[in-house]
Amino acid sequence: MGFLESVVVLYLRRLIGIGFAHVQAAPSGPAWNGVAGMELAREASTLVMILAVALLARRDWRGRLGAFAVVFGVWDISYYAWLVLLAGWPTGLLSWDLLFLIPAPWWGPVLSPLLVAAALVAGGVRFMRVAATRRADLPGAALAGLGAALLLLAFLLGAPPRFPWALYLPALALFT
Repeated sequence: MGFLESVVVLYLRRLIGIGFAHVQAAPSGPAWNGVAGMELAREASTLVMILAVALLARRDWRGRLGAFAVVFGVWDISYYAWLVLLAGWPTGLLSWDLLFLIPAPWWGPVLSPLLVAAALVAGGVRFMRVAATRRADLPGAALAGLGAALLLLAFLLGAPPRFPWALYLPALALFT
């Protein structure tokens, strides 16, 4: 999935005539307007695919949530790894990227989604183990949920050249 995602992004960037060197503004213009709806649908379908894998991977909702987190994290990490191999980008962990478009554009240095992806993988594995024992950690889940909401806010507030590290880092700590 990470390979496929990176190839599609490379095709889209070539189609609308933007590269990676200056990811400083949301795509715009006639070429983007022609594919914007499809891009939103592609992002939504990626989430549906990840959800489908999670639903097939486990039987209980906790296990499925953990599987979703693991698949999402692995997908995101592999996406950036394939971009490096195929396009030589990102050139560094602080390279800016337009991360996602749903519900609005998410921005951040590449390091920021990679840290979240690593936390998703670790947390998803931990959650699947807890799900297998049927123990619930409601305070931990509540803190992780709060962290997730604050991470989303940080990504939505971030815009080149400033990323809200002061919000992001405590949110990541709560999330993990």
